[in-house]
Amino acid sequence: MFFIRKADQNDASDIAHIHFESWSATYSNLLPETYKNKENNLSQKMEMWGKILPSPGVNTWVAYDTENTTVGFISYFKKDHECEITTLYLLPQYQNLGIGTKLINAALIDAFQCNICSSLSLWVLQTNLSAISFYKKFGFESDSQCHEELYEGTKITDVRMIKTL
Repeated sequence: MFFIRKADQNDASDIAHIHFESWSATYSNLLPETYKNKENNLSQKMEMWGKILPSPGVNTWVAYDTENTTVGFISYFKKDHECEITTLYLLPQYQNLGIGTKLINAALIDAFQCNICSSLSLWVLQTNLSAISFYKKFGFESDSQCHEELYEGTKITDVRMIKTL
């Protein structure tokens, strides 16, 4: 059994560890090894989440089990009347158990009930087909915007998906 609650500053270390572990697993076959090694740094993620969690306009939810072990999280921020999901990660052993669904529903309900966003968007790696399929189940659609980066001869493309609230 898993539960969802709003994150606080005390969750920064757990969130950073989950971000580090799941990022590595998620992109293991999708990104060049040197890129992953450069971008996925635990100490940077610890510092990053220590700054993000207390920031105004940032909403983060964690999933935890009956032993109060954090197993995943989602985070979004508000900018004007739009909100953007920046992260949704679960430890690999907890994927495909419905926890991601609980997390995204928490963010959708929060954004809708607070009446703070007219839309919710996110960026996803174009080759991460399982994530794209997951987001489509919740009504997210590509709006044809993309961000391309050339890294050591490899083109890395993120596509934007958006859902009107």
